[in-house]
Amino acid sequence: MASAITHFAVAASLGLPAMESAALRTVFPRWAIPVTAGLFGVAPDLDTYIMFGLGVPRGSLFSHRGFFHSPFFLAIFAFALAAMVARSKAWLPLGALWTCAAITHPLLDMLTDGGSGVVLLFPFSEDRLFFPWRPIRVSPLGIMRFFDRAREILLSELPFCIAALLFGSLAWIARRRSIEPRP
Repeated sequence: MASAITHFAVAASLGLPAMESAALRTVFPRWAIPVTAGLFGVAPDLDTYIMFGLGVPRGSLFSHRGFFHSPFFLAIFAFALAAMVARSKAWLPLGALWTCAAITHPLLDMLTDGGSGVVLLFPFSEDRLFFPWRPIRVSPLGIMRFFDRAREILLSELPFCIAALLFGSLAWIARRRSIEPRP
């Protein structure tokens, strides 16, 4: 997997232009929009607790990078939670933002050089997939093991964080300019 730091940063960057959404600001303060998007970017890795806590065998549909990393599950989860949180018409843009943020997670995991692939195409396929280009060093599941390799992992992820934050910031600036009143 990519590190939680990168999962958060890339997903939160999607929330930067969304801070200008009047609909979303009826649900959350401006600062909370990218923060919640970032949390959705990290959330799929909670499947490790299911895997270890329930003794789910590695490589099965419900193991790490399985069902809970599929866009199918992530979209259902994000829209359902958005409907419960927003309780207004804002649930739709909130669900869309959270879905996009969550789907960055399996896409980043598919760029890693290790671990099992991602069940990206569920319910159509349970195959575990990687992208052909895999520049990100895989981050171990244990936090102590992460610190043994943190430098090489974070350096391999840095270009993706920079690109996402640059894209998100530029989109936020463009969005602000498009809604500013003209003299």
